[in-house]
Amino acid sequence: MNLFEPLQPPGRLPVGAGQALQPGYMLEEFEITQVLGLTSFGVLYLATHVTEHNTVAIKEYLPSSLAMRNADGQLELTDPSHNEAFQRGLQSFVTEALTLSQFNHPHLLSVTCVWEANGTAYRVMPLLTGTTLLAQRSNRNEPASQEQLQALFDGLLGALEVLNDAGLAHGQIEPVNIFMLNGEHPVLMDFDAVHQAVLSDLDEPHVDAYANPHRLQQMTCGDLHALASVLHFAISNHWSAGGATQAEPLAEALARLKDSASALGYAPEFLSAIDTALALPPADRPGTVAEFRALFAPKPQGGTPVKLIKPPRRPKRPLPERPKNEYPLNSSESVLALLANFGRGPVNAPEDIEPFENPPVPTLTEEAEPSLPPLRASLFDAMDAGEPLPQSHVGYGRMPYRPMPPIPASRWRRLMPAMAFGALVLVCVLALGWVLTA
Repeated sequence: MNLFEPLQPPGRLPVGAGQALQPGYMLEEFEITQVLGLTSFGVLYLATHVTEHNTVAIKEYLPSSLAMRNADGQLELTDPSHNEAFQRGLQSFVTEALTLSQFNHPHLLSVTCVWEANGTAYRVMPLLTGTTLLAQRSNRNEPASQEQLQALFDGLLGALEVLNDAGLAHGQIEPVNIFMLNGEHPVLMDFDAVHQAVLSDLDEPHVDAYANPHRLQQMTCGDLHALASVLHFAISNHWSAGGATQAEPLAEALARLKDSASALGYAPEFLSAIDTALALPPADRPGTVAEFRALFAPKPQGGTPVKLIKPPRRPKRPLPERPKNEYPLNSSESVLALLANFGRGPVNAPEDIEPFENPPVPTLTEEAEPSLPPLRASLFDAMDAGEPLPQSHVGYGRMPYRPMPPIPASRWRRLMPAMAFGALVLVCVLALGWVLTA
C-alpha cells in the first residue's frame, strides 16, 4: 500500500514507529495483528474481523511531522500551528477513501469502510499479496513480455476509464503506485492526495487535484501520458518522474537488452504506439481513454483506406402551395363566370381599388347577367322533359362528277431516263478501258 513513499518493513521502521497501534488493539470490529509498515503520512496495519474472521488491511492517517500519539492512543499536535495542515490532510484522507469506496473495479484499489476515531481517520481495504511494479521490475533483469505489457495496458486503462466516466482523474500513475497482485495482476492504488494537502501552501485553500473539475482535462491527458511511461518503464527499467526527460526509443532499449528480450515476442505496432504516445507534444496528446485506446488499435493491412467525402445533399425546396379554391366550379359554372366578366372595362387604379370581395358565382339556376341571352336549350334536356325534338329538313342533291385535270409533262422529265442510261454506259466504258490499260 502506498502513501507517496514506499512502505518500510516492520524490521526497519523509521523514528516514530512507536506511535503505531500495538497488536491486539481493537478498532471497531477489527483487531490489529501486525504493523505492515508506515510512511511520513500514515501507518498500514494487518487486522482481522472478529466475527467474520477475514484478514484485511487498515490504513491510519498519522502525519509524523505534525502529530504524535499519547498514552491513551489519541493523536495530539506537536505544535498548535500545525492544526490547519493536519485538518487539510485529514479531510483529504477521508475524501479520498469515500471516493474510492464508490468503485468496484478489479484493477482499482477498493475501500470497504472508513471512519474517524482517536483524533484521526481509518479506512479498510482488501489485503493484497504481491509487490509494486517498481520493486518487481527493479529486481528482475528481464523486461516485461508482450503478455505482461498487454495486461498492464488493459488493466490500468480500464481503471482510468471508470474514473473518467465518474468525472475524476487519478494524477499518480507511477510504478511505485501500481501494485502487482500475485506478480501479474495490476492494481492502481490511491490518489496519494494526503501529502499534497499537507504540504500545500497555507495561504491558499487546498482542493484535491483528482476531484477538481477545472483540472480534469489536463490531468486526464497527464494520466494517459503517464500510462505510456509505465509501459516504457516495464521494458526499459527507466523512469522519469513527470516525463521531464525525453524517453529513450524502445528500439534502442531493446537493442541494449537484446540478450534478455530476444524471445519476448513483442508486437512492433504496440511498441511503435508507446513511442508515439511519448513523443507527442502536450497539445497533441490523447485527451480521452477512447483516443488513447485507438492509438494502440491494430492498423488495417494495406494502409489506411481512403474515405470518400460525399458532398452535402442540398435540401429539397418545398413546392409552392397552390392557392386553395374556396369555391370550386364545375365546367358549366366556369363558363358562366367567364361570360359574366367578359367585356367589362379596365380596373381602377391601385389607389382606387376597393377591398376585395368574392363575387357570388353564378350557377346553372341563376342568371349570370340580366343582359345575357338565355342559354340555348339542349337536345338532351328536351329528351329528359319529354318534349318533341325539333325536325330539320336538309336536302341532299347528287353532285356532278368532275375528273381531275392531267398534269402536263415537262420536256426535261422526258429526257431524264435517257440521260441516266447514257451516263451509266459511259462509266462502264471508262472502267473497262482502265482495266485493259493496267
